[in-house]
Amino acid sequence: MKDKFKKISENIVEINGERLVKENQGKMLDIPELKISVEIEVHDKNKSWNDLGLSKKEDILLTSEQCIWLANSKYAKQLKMDGSSTKDDFFIKQPFNLNRKNNYVAWFYAGSGGCNLSCDRDSGGSDSYLGVRFCKKISKTIK
Repeated sequence: MKDKFKKISENIVEINGERLVKENQGKMLDIPELKISVEIEVHDKNKSWNDLGLSKKEDILLTSEQCIWLANSKYAKQLKMDGSSTKDDFFIKQPFNLNRKNNYVAWFYAGSGGCNLSCDRDSGGSDSYLGVRFCKKISKTIK
């Protein structure tokens, strides 16, 4: 039986109904203080949480705590989390079980007036500036 392959986006593919994230080559920024690597660029804009199948991928999204830390860190400018871009908002892990139960999703956005975390967005909604930024744990200590 031949595998069914579908390209969802540049970074997400579907094989036999399962959505997989492709590894980015050289587009990750190591954050040793948090023991994670974070994608530098936001991608897959103008697609909804549902379109991207992110419900099963929440473990590779940034948490609200990580976003707060990063927005206040020396990495904020490089990640455009310092208010320098109004076109790089991204989905994050939903911090509230009740909101998850109600099919709401969370996202981070930063503009010239400040940064914000929103946790009650419709999972079927999308905007041209809203995208995805994946992260992963780093297993070794960077010196």
